Amino acid sequence: MRPLVPDLSRLLTGLRFPAPTGVETLELGLAQRLPAGPGLALTPWGARIAGPATRARIADAATRRWREDADGDDAEFAPVAAFLRGETPRPAPPPPTRSLLAAARFVPRLLTPASRLPQGAATLHVGFFRLERAGIFDFRRRRPDLRVIVAFHDMLPLDHPEWFRPGEDGLHHARLETALGHADAIAVPAAPVGEAIAAFAVRTGARTPRVEVIDLPVAARFAEAQPAAFVTPYFLVGGTIEPRKNHAVLLEAWRRMGPLAPKLLIAGRRGWRNEAVFKALDARPANILELPALSSGALARLVKGAAAVLSPSLDEGYGLPVGEALSAGTPVIAADTPVYRNLWGGAARLIGPRDADAWAAAVLNPPPRAAPFTRTDWPTYVSALTALAGSV
Repeated sequence: MRPLVPDLSRLLTGLRFPAPTGVETLELGLAQRLPAGPGLALTPWGARIAGPATRARIADAATRRWREDADGDDAEFAPVAAFLRGETPRPAPPPPTRSLLAAARFVPRLLTPASRLPQGAATLHVGFFRLERAGIFDFRRRRPDLRVIVAFHDMLPLDHPEWFRPGEDGLHHARLETALGHADAIAVPAAPVGEAIAAFAVRTGARTPRVEVIDLPVAARFAEAQPAAFVTPYFLVGGTIEPRKNHAVLLEAWRRMGPLAPKLLIAGRRGWRNEAVFKALDARPANILELPALSSGALARLVKGAAAVLSPSLDEGYGLPVGEALSAGTPVIAADTPVYRNLWGGAARLIGPRDADAWAAAVLNPPPRAAPFTRTDWPTYVSALTALAGSV
């Protein structure tokens, strides 16, 4: 069996923040669930090996920082409880703040070059980190036995650069060129993403490595969570507050519902290029509460207890929050987009992403709860990646 060596770069940089993004959660899960062995860090001085003990310590540091082993306690839920009672909530106590020093303490352990990876290993990159630098894979010139697998989640910065930070489209273009030029296989979360990558390769004349569709995993905690004991119903939307996630249509739907509007929880930190939404949220709308730093355990309990999870994204590569909600048996109202139709068309209620009236109507008449539905769990995901590594 070819050993899989996970890239830990986003785990290290994510230690700056009190809660992880989806990609950081994915890297943590791989660091914890793949067989014990080394990891990889893409550093400014090249690809470096994190030994098995260092990989475990980095995963432990991320678990503690992000409270991944917590279930959500009274202190974390206090703002939600006050908000649902109609009171002005006090912010939850913030986790201890840290800087890049949280990651810097691992630097002395990242000195061994990637050219000394175990025989026949495959490196696994799911976070895009530094993939715009094709030279990061120069270590393969001396190690033809090594393989590279890149998970490419979407093509969105190329299709809609206005949704992302300035320059992100150029970076994404370079990352894709690196993946096409150096990866032995590319894992995509949905068939439309693989089709878009193949079309890009044809347009640019790039080689096309093997492309495999592998669904992203849903943690068991979403099916197993116990909902928090709130009496007032609420709706939940998750993800970074960025243009693509389309919080704007929900704010407009809530405005149009007026006194009929239910409670809405926004679970995610603020992102970029979304000043109008930030301004609206700073005005403290009566029925909307931001929760920027939830632990994963608290998020799972809130998902489990929600009247519905909302996902109005203008586009996605997968839409993991939809999968998490369906795994919990929680109804989902989501945007009618190609990827969502491909993945979730039979399980979620899909409506136009820009139709605020339709969103208001759907919220006032949400779908009923259904039996839990999980496309892919963690053991299945790890097994699929291991099989892919063994076949390239």
